[in-house]
Amino acid sequence: MPPQALSLGRPFHRGAPPSPVEAVRETDFDALVSRMHACDAGYLPRDEYAPLLARPGRPHSRRPPLISIGTYLRAQELDRYVDTFLHTGSLCGSQPAAKRVQIVSLGAGSDTRFWRMASRAETLYRYVELDFSESVQGKVDAIQHHAALEAPLGHMHATPTALTSDKYALLGVDLATLATHPDQWATLTAQLDPECPTLLLCECVLAYLEQDAADALLARLMEFAPQVSVLCYDMCIAGDAPPGSAPTRFGQVMLQNLSTRHLSLPGARACTTPAAYATRFEALARKTAVTETKVTHDAYTLS
Repeated sequence: MPPQALSLGRPFHRGAPPSPVEAVRETDFDALVSRMHACDAGYLPRDEYAPLLARPGRPHSRRPPLISIGTYLRAQELDRYVDTFLHTGSLCGSQPAAKRVQIVSLGAGSDTRFWRMASRAETLYRYVELDFSESVQGKVDAIQHHAALEAPLGHMHATPTALTSDKYALLGVDLATLATHPDQWATLTAQLDPECPTLLLCECVLAYLEQDAADALLARLMEFAPQVSVLCYDMCIAGDAPPGSAPTRFGQVMLQNLSTRHLSLPGARACTTPAAYATRFEALARKTAVTETKVTHDAYTLS
């Protein structure tokens, strides 16, 4: 039997190109399918919520072991840091036990983390997910149609592009313009407590945004909630090379493959290494007058 070919997801059919929003949403669907397959294959614990968020009628192709291993490493590392933050209000784990914390997930897509941790997150004050209105509408529909998703929320209020409940909120926004959109910004900040330790969760999202727009949003969130941690998981097309290095061969192939799916990845081209991300976040900390920056591997706690 020939070996399985690696794939970055479902290619688009010939014809009219997808909209920029739909092109990004396809990557979220691919990540969801990869998670479902990793769970089915035993790489990750069972996730009963992921299939409930899958788009009806879409085929779920199998993933080769290398993709499942990558999905496992991504999930385990992010979950470890999030658990540390829930207990201490910090990604470094050096703070005393937190009384309450809040999480803002940028570009949350079909993520199931809130439901997976809801029963053990006693310190969680608010969990706010932000994404395109089109993605939010699909998630709101899924929540309203599946008791397993709706029950942990308690009393909730839903519209086609937003949902709020006691601890969880899902808001349809454009991350590229959120920092300068008065109404959307007011809706977001109404869900948050500026005095509460806050985690900004950026999981495979900054690569899709122009760096100036993303930094404007991050800076404004840091100014709103000064006791903030940033947890970023994103592609680094130059690997572990010094900042400013050209993409590796692997990075070049990744960019070429994703360009066939109409994804230009301006953020990935602007910030190509972990060291570049470290410099970027430290500069944002200085810009927002944050007094201290603590670095733990690829996680950054600003306080």
